Amino acid sequence: MDWLYDHRRAAIVVFVIILTFMSGMGTGFTLSFRLGYVLVIMLAIAFIWSRLGFARINAQVRRPNRPMRVGEQLSETVDISNNGGLPNPWIEIEELTDIPGVMAGRIIDMPGVIVNRRFQVDAPMVQRGEFTLGPLVVRSADPFGLFPNSREYQGSDRLLVYPQAVPIPDYGMVHLNLSGDAGDRRRTHLASPHVSSVREYVAGDSMSRIHWPSTARQSKLMVKLFDQGEAGEVWVVFDQHASTVAGRNAESADEYGATIAISTIEKYQGMQLPVGYLSYGSEPITRLPVRGGSQLEEITRNIAISKPEGDVELVDILADLEPSVGSNTALVVITASRSLASSGQWVGALQGLARRGVNVTVALLDRESFMDSDQRTGSSEDSNGDVLIELVGAGIRTYQVIQGQPLAVSLTDPIRESQIAVPVVDEEEVVAQAEAEGHE
Repeated sequence: MDWLYDHRRAAIVVFVIILTFMSGMGTGFTLSFRLGYVLVIMLAIAFIWSRLGFARINAQVRRPNRPMRVGEQLSETVDISNNGGLPNPWIEIEELTDIPGVMAGRIIDMPGVIVNRRFQVDAPMVQRGEFTLGPLVVRSADPFGLFPNSREYQGSDRLLVYPQAVPIPDYGMVHLNLSGDAGDRRRTHLASPHVSSVREYVAGDSMSRIHWPSTARQSKLMVKLFDQGEAGEVWVVFDQHASTVAGRNAESADEYGATIAISTIEKYQGMQLPVGYLSYGSEPITRLPVRGGSQLEEITRNIAISKPEGDVELVDILADLEPSVGSNTALVVITASRSLASSGQWVGALQGLARRGVNVTVALLDRESFMDSDQRTGSSEDSNGDVLIELVGAGIRTYQVIQGQPLAVSLTDPIRESQIAVPVVDEEEVVAQAEAEGHE
């Protein structure tokens, strides 16, 4: 049936030929027979032309062999040749791909027996992710369009598109006292790059934490104790819970959040600060703060491929992170949390961290500005304006990110109490209210 559909024009001609000969036999008109013979000859010529014209077509494409970034141009070079086959009135070349907004195709003519064509396909990368390039499909047909042909070349390759790092202001380190290694250190049960001391091994300790030089000196197993790290550390938390979805493709809240995340990480790593990253999307990742770019490639790749499909709530992420942050640590939270009911606990958790001296900053993605008309439900969860009010009321420095607004503008001035009607928020009341709603 697929063959019949692809050759439906030829099938119609065959049907007309049959009717023509039947008409000639029924009426005795010689004109009907002559018309039938002409159609048969045309059908035969078209069939032979389609086969011989396509038999010696060759094509190849040169694709990028490295990851790309949003904002860069995808550039492919396509070479196609006819090496002795019949001329082709038209050739359609298409590079199959699932990259949003990319239509890599062209129609050319190859009128000669020996013809070589080369052209370049350029398309902007507008969205991060892992995409497929290929195969290269070449289509052609006879001059009458009765017998189309198609052939695939080179198979497919994967293309990784990283999020774009854009220039942003120093929004996450405001009022932070960068005192270097002299800052406050606190011990933590999590492994970190910073070892504070050693103690004797007890049952249940991980063998990976044994400090072998001390073990050799004291003739007994000694394990390392880790601290919370240096003052001036930066933690970036990107909330990719499934409930944060708003908008689609390149203009989605998740895409903006990814751009903020990688821009923040690269900015503070460029300032020679230890930067850690934590996210629980489709590809969970936790990377402790380190200086330099040793883990930047891994984090960038994770941000590129991870989708907002996580099932770990932001309040649980902050609970896991709490032992690893201390006084004079900067914490940047990027989220599109959608309602006061679901945000109550994590706002209270951030308020508690701020009271301990953690420099807390929230980049709140304005859900309502990102949502399409078919995503709106008409309920209060379409907007997270109440979350913004709660954050500002809790004294947490908050930047509102609106679709279409440059990030450098969105992250320049935090939202102030004078800009919105802010109720006084008590941390204990917020947590108690959220727990009561959970029991209901």
